Amino acid sequence: MSKKDRLKAQKAKQDIIQKELEEQERFEKEEAKLKQSKAAKKLRKKAKRDRVGSEPAICLILKLLMIIPFGYSGFFYGGVLVLGIFGKYIEPLPPKWVGWCALAGIVLILAGILLSFFKKYIISFIIIMGGTGVFLKAGEYMISHIQSRLDEVYVEESLQEMDKQYMGYYYPIMITAGISLILLAVSIIRRILKKRRIQYEKDTAPVQSIVE
Repeated sequence: MSKKDRLKAQKAKQDIIQKELEEQERFEKEEAKLKQSKAAKKLRKKAKRDRVGSEPAICLILKLLMIIPFGYSGFFYGGVLVLGIFGKYIEPLPPKWVGWCALAGIVLILAGILLSFFKKYIISFIIIMGGTGVFLKAGEYMISHIQSRLDEVYVEESLQEMDKQYMGYYYPIMITAGISLILLAVSIIRRILKKRRIQYEKDTAPVQSIVE
């Protein structure tokens, strides 16, 4: 074999090796890109789950529990107070502002409870607190009025604790406000933890996956 033929053979061999190296490099790049693409897809799916994901069961339980004190104090006894004042069934008849306060409180608290089911915890808490304050203003008037009457007029022993009974009618509405506060706190804590988790995933994810 001539020197020229040997050089040609050597050149052909080098070309084959070069092509194999290029093919290997291309394969490794494709594999790395595929891994990054999978990581990006996983991150997108996780982000979507975080946006749409359901809340812990305790949140639903708390929302349902809010309805109980509202139904007892607000809807039932508050409703009785409103009907008693505007229907003039109570003697002596309290001022009409007492009835309006009770009615406004009932409506506001109910609106706040409904908003909590739509996960609007901040506005829900504000509305429920406002409604509770207005409702209790009416309730405190009735309790103070009863206490004054008990001090001025002799009543039977069975009626001497009437003011405390009325406290038991109206004050449980504060439980609804307390649960609303708990829901707000849980919501804030979950948001903080979610942001920290997302930031951690971004910091530890491949660069390509973050860009995608």
